[in-house]
Amino acid sequence: MKRQLFPGVVAVLVAGGLLAGAAFAATQTITASTRNGGSTPGSATATSASRVTCTQASGATAGTIPRCSLQAPGWNGVVEVGKSIGTTGAGNVVLNCNGSYPANGGLSCTAQIDDTVCTASQTISGSASGGSSYRGLAAVKANATIQCVSATGGTGGTTCGIQAPGANASMTAGQTITSSGPGTVALSCGGQYPASGGGLNCTAQITQVCP
Repeated sequence: MKRQLFPGVVAVLVAGGLLAGAAFAATQTITASTRNGGSTPGSATATSASRVTCTQASGATAGTIPRCSLQAPGWNGVVEVGKSIGTTGAGNVVLNCNGSYPANGGLSCTAQIDDTVCTASQTISGSASGGSSYRGLAAVKANATIQCVSATGGTGGTTCGIQAPGANASMTAGQTITSSGPGTVALSCGGQYPASGGGLNCTAQITQVCP
């Protein structure tokens, strides 16, 4: 028996297919590798201001930490696994792996690009100890208010160092600053700490009205 589809049903099916395709395109995964001194980068095009997350990095020499190296609109640098940066707009995102690896080994890494996600409230943390420092990173899609929530560990005081779109400041706990537009908010701790057993810790709260 031949089944008849009415025009309204056909229109719904077509629209549903288009929506499914759009949803699929909103998130992209790219992979990269490094072996024998050569690199195979991963790349994709972000269609708007996007969040890019380093989701996996492995293969590094024992005792070292592999990371993602990302080039994107408004960003060029390394990102630890689990952390995200924000692009300032549409454009090409290129992923490479960062780290040292054994002579007979190699690195692999993965990043996820999300063109639609927007988080209204985020908390990021930074730290410094033993001569190493770790930044807190977050992606924003709109103007954001950034507050230094806590900054501790410094022998003469500790600050939140904020770099964000249109904003760059060193703040004490309780102070706020406003960024402008999409991109990355980066937090680093500022201050001096004892050479043995000391360290800095800082936290910032980011709020934005998502478009």
